[in-house]
Amino acid sequence: LAVLDHFLRKAAERGGVHPLHLDRMSGNYARVIENSPDLGSCSELIGDMIRSYCRLVRTHASNHYSAVVQKTLTYIEANLSGDLSLSSLAQLMQVSPSYLSTLFHRETGRTLAEHITSQRMKVALQLLGSTRLQVQNIAQLSGFTDPNYFSKLFRRFYGVTPLQYRREQFSHPQQSDG
Repeated sequence: LAVLDHFLRKAAERGGVHPLHLDRMSGNYARVIENSPDLGSCSELIGDMIRSYCRLVRTHASNHYSAVVQKTLTYIEANLSGDLSLSSLAQLMQVSPSYLSTLFHRETGRTLAEHITSQRMKVALQLLGSTRLQVQNIAQLSGFTDPNYFSKLFRRFYGVTPLQYRREQFSHPQQSDG
């Protein structure tokens, strides 16, 4: 299984997925492989690995983006709780704010703000479903300084409050999506 993970990782890398995403996924599978109790669970794991790496390439392959947009996407992913204002991102990428904004929207189909908010919401969703951290801490870790604004935005995105989502997650055992 470790060899399969290696080959899938290399294929995803050739598909344009940034090493940040590859390291995260490969590390997760390394832990799962180490803890696999028997061969029976391995056949299910093989299918899951293949589907997950394919999904990773579909969602994170950035080789069709310009270098500036690739760097911006990677920086956002690695710094979601930091300052991701247009001006700070443009300064980091050494381009003007209007150029970055226009280029990002043209290449991704979304504004920078839409993308950042979406990524932050995904992190918040994952933390709410996998930790017992307080909502205000999750808001902060997800890049939101105001927990009330975070809760309103979360409800707009997912149709429930963060606490309702957490209760739902911990009252229903997780099911495999395969």
